[in-house]
Amino acid sequence: MKYIQLTAILLFTAFIATAQTNNRYIQAVGQTTYKRDVKHYEATIRINNTNTYRNETQLTLEERKALFFEKVNKLGLNKNQVRIADTDENATQKTTEHVDYVVETTDEHDIEKIISLGKIDSWSYKLQEKVVYRPFANKSDIIGKALKDAKKNAEVIADVIGKKIGEVLVISDYNYEDRPGSAYYTKEERTYRIAVHFAIK
Repeated sequence: MKYIQLTAILLFTAFIATAQTNNRYIQAVGQTTYKRDVKHYEATIRINNTNTYRNETQLTLEERKALFFEKVNKLGLNKNQVRIADTDENATQKTTEHVDYVVETTDEHDIEKIISLGKIDSWSYKLQEKVVYRPFANKSDIIGKALKDAKKNAEVIADVIGKKIGEVLVISDYNYEDRPGSAYYTKEERTYRIAVHFAIK
């Protein structure tokens, strides 16, 4: 019984948080779930020309780069998946201290392999990793579903106060994931959320 009461309280609190009224409009939140289409995964690996430990064998930057590509081959990765990072230092070739490589894959099973390239020795380490997403292919459908959900929530509130909802006055988009790249990756569905002001009749 206590569990049912607690659930009812939580649902009521969540409902109040998703809609509010004044004498001119009803504001309601609408949401829907979606999945992003992954373009590729990538990690930036730095090959450093300095020694971290005194007892470490001194190798040239070229030798360390060669060891890096040896491991690329051993892991079953293709050299075409590796490119020099688009940095000013790499582009002008003015530095002999390090070189940064970006390694890409469309296969999520390669992610751990790519990250391990930053653990060849103390002179190899991962600078960053991220997933690059394709642009929304069906964003209008996603927003349309969120709008329907907002309208349903607004109608419930309007019915409670003995009113009807009218035209849409304002739509605020609270989705912050419409970016081509992200520093994390998850297989879970994501939530697209909007807030809508409906006129009160």
